[in-house]
Amino acid sequence: MKNFISLLIMTVFVISFGHAQEEVVSFKIEESVYLIKHKESYSFSNTINGDLAIVLIEKKKVYAKLFDKDFQNISSFDTDALKSKYSNVLGYKIIDNKYYLVASNRSLQKFALLLLDFDKKKGEAQEIEIDFGKEEFLETVQYKNQLYIISANKDNEFVLRILNDKMEAEIINTIEIGDGKTEKNQRLLKRDVFMFMAPLKSNITKIDNRVPTSIEQAANQTKLYQQNNKLYLTFDDDDETATKLYIIDLETLELTSSEYNYPKGKLEEFNRYNSFILDDHIIQLGSSNLEMQIEVKNFDGGIIKEHYLEKETPIDIKNSPIIQEGTTAIPFVNRREMEETSKFLRKVSGGKIGITAYKDDMGYNATIGGYKEVATGGGGMMMMGGGGASFGVGGAVTVMIYNPTFYSYSLYTSTKSTFFNTHFDQDFNYVKKDVETDVFDRIQEYKKNIERITAEDVFFHNDSLYFGFFDMRDKYYRIIKM
Repeated sequence: MKNFISLLIMTVFVISFGHAQEEVVSFKIEESVYLIKHKESYSFSNTINGDLAIVLIEKKKVYAKLFDKDFQNISSFDTDALKSKYSNVLGYKIIDNKYYLVASNRSLQKFALLLLDFDKKKGEAQEIEIDFGKEEFLETVQYKNQLYIISANKDNEFVLRILNDKMEAEIINTIEIGDGKTEKNQRLLKRDVFMFMAPLKSNITKIDNRVPTSIEQAANQTKLYQQNNKLYLTFDDDDETATKLYIIDLETLELTSSEYNYPKGKLEEFNRYNSFILDDHIIQLGSSNLEMQIEVKNFDGGIIKEHYLEKETPIDIKNSPIIQEGTTAIPFVNRREMEETSKFLRKVSGGKIGITAYKDDMGYNATIGGYKEVATGGGGMMMMGGGGASFGVGGAVTVMIYNPTFYSYSLYTSTKSTFFNTHFDQDFNYVKKDVETDVFDRIQEYKKNIERITAEDVFFHNDSLYFGFFDMRDKYYRIIKM
């Protein structure tokens, strides 16, 4: 009877979460200092041969392991870490079994390279120079084991560099975005509006649309997506009439550009706009206190599907209550639910709006909502849970994150926005159904049974999503297929 009950509970658990987790590999690390809490782990996927490098950093020590595509150990060793000031991992380049990790200091002014040679089982660190001149660092992307470094200048020029075989940052293309030197509205760089004399910094939010994306990320109006060899750069502006899309082919370095007119209101002009790229579609959103229009278009500009909300009418495309998370009007209450369309429109249209979506077996899970930026007492700006692939909280220096999948996961429990969840079929028709647990829900549930955890990572490898972590109880690092 006990066995039957245990089996029943396990069956219900698997059905509830839709996927059974599988531990694909684990390995023990003997710590230099007992129970150090602040380990960091990084995953580096070889997209040519399917190998995977896992790197754990513990104070001054680096533990490096290389696995083949079947998670069989190829090589492992430990070495000295980079100087502590180079705490910001920007990306990596792979040549055979040599992994070159590029890191920077917090101000993105100084750079270093850590070579992990899995054949010789040794590491080598060196400081390198990346001369940006009058440019500012924006982001990095990976393609075919190559690191691409993106920067921009005040003239709205998008500068693309690679890390060549001499480990030098070599410019391979410079792309003029918009009207170049006559562009009044700087799109690629920004100043913190809540900070006096703030320096220019990246205005780009890097999105991984294969996983759930927070409203804070999606509500940013300059976004960068990557699908295989193509980069998709979108610009939205409440004072403009259209979304601007630039597509950069990393194979040919060719640039194509398009504009997609914003949705129009039936009752009044919209005052808030945004968009989201998903597969070969662009989803556009227009909103005011009175109404909201959602339009799904192909890249030729043809409208595939429309959805309309009006303040006096219940929302007929939502599968969840309207949820407000974060600070509410009620003291000590951080989550509220509401049903009135008018309240939803008023709250989201008073700040930044966004729509997010990702694909599942049945179609697309989507979230629609908005959030507000608030100034903090330190003169800086708190991004209410973040704003893309960088942190800029309370006036702190920007820190870039090369893995947008992990960044999306890190925002999962800290969103502070107003939103509702819905589901569309393959043609973006509304589908009424219960809101299912997503992959981040499954990770959170999995973690409940682990008392002491650190060095978390969420990453894609060979088209599958994995959760990595260090269990401080038994000193094992584990990788779980989610």
